[in-house]
Amino acid sequence: MTSQGIENFLSYLRETEQRYHMAEADEQEANNETQDILHSLELQDHDYHGFARLSKELREVRQKRRAAKDTMSETAPVLDWIDQNRPIIKSLERLLGDVRKAEKSTANRIYTPRARRDSNA
Repeated sequence: MTSQGIENFLSYLRETEQRYHMAEADEQEANNETQDILHSLELQDHDYHGFARLSKELREVRQKRRAAKDTMSETAPVLDWIDQNRPIIKSLERLLGDVRKAEKSTANRIYTPRARRDSNA
């Protein structure tokens, strides 16, 4: 169907925008967790195993933060394009509606004979 390509492109734009915002939230959460761990190291007493546990946690949090930042850097150009082309995206959404309407009307088409009266037409 003709509408499928338009629909896929618009879905890609929406999903990319969502991925960017989710990565943004993940980065902020990782930053907060990092601060919690650093404050714990700074202000609380820990034994050797406590330091080792916090070190592992800090490593995991930093890896999570790096993954979020990578996602943000990969999706940022698409997000910039979306922001610069909002009117075009709205136009594509209207086009999708028009194409779907045309597809629906051609899918339910029937022929009414004009001249022939028999059922063999």
